[in-house]
Amino acid sequence: MSAWDGIAWLREAREFGSDYCVTFARGLEPLELLTRMGCDPARASPMGLIDATETYFDTGVETIRAGTSHGWACAVETTGNRGFQKGVLAAVSAGTEAVLVYGDCNPVAYLIHAENGEIVCGFEEDAPEDRIGTNPDRLLPHMITAGLLAPDGTRPDDDAPTRGCELRMAETVFGLDLPHDDVVHGPLLAAGLREGLSAPLPVKTSPPQPIPDTGPITLTATAVA
Repeated sequence: MSAWDGIAWLREAREFGSDYCVTFARGLEPLELLTRMGCDPARASPMGLIDATETYFDTGVETIRAGTSHGWACAVETTGNRGFQKGVLAAVSAGTEAVLVYGDCNPVAYLIHAENGEIVCGFEEDAPEDRIGTNPDRLLPHMITAGLLAPDGTRPDDDAPTRGCELRMAETVFGLDLPHDDVVHGPLLAAGLREGLSAPLPVKTSPPQPIPDTGPITLTATAVA
C-alpha cells in the first residue's frame, strides 16, 4: 500500500462509535498477529466492519480484524480491548516490536510500546508525566515535540491542545498507518477469540521467554514488574 492515512483519524472515527483498540506489530503477517492475540487461525476469513460487529452481538465472541500497512500488521478491535490486556501485547511483541493505541468514551487514550515481550514505555494522554515500562523515558523527546509535555518534561498548560497528540506522535515515530477505506469499508482477515481464553497463547519465537498475563494493564509504576 502506498497511500498514507496515518492513525490520527481514529479519534474522530464515527464508524467505531467512541471506542477503538488497535495493535500494531512490525513485520508480522495478519494471521500471525491474530494468532498471537488469541484468535483461532483455523476459522480466519475475510470480514467487514459491520459483520464483525454483528458477530459479536450475535455470539458474544469478539472478532478481531487484521491487515498490513507499511511494514506493520495491524489488528483492529471495535467491540473489545484484547490488545490492552497485559500479557497480550507482550506476546504480540515477542521477537519484534508492537505498539498499542487505545481510546474510549470517557475519554481516555493510551499509547504503549513493547519490544521482545516487554513493555518498554506507555502513558495516558491526560497524564503523560506518569509513564510506565522498562524505559519509561524512551519517547520523552517525541512527547515534548508533540506537545504532550512542556520542554522541561512537565505537563503543558491546561489550555494546550493535546487531544490526539499521541496518535500523531505515533504516526511520526513508528511510521504507523491505518488505511481508512480498508478498515471501514473493506474486508480484512478476521477471526474470533478462542473459547474460554483468559491468557495469550504461547508464542514460539527466539529467544523464548515466559509472558505473564495479569489482566488489563494498570498504568502505574508497578504495572510492568
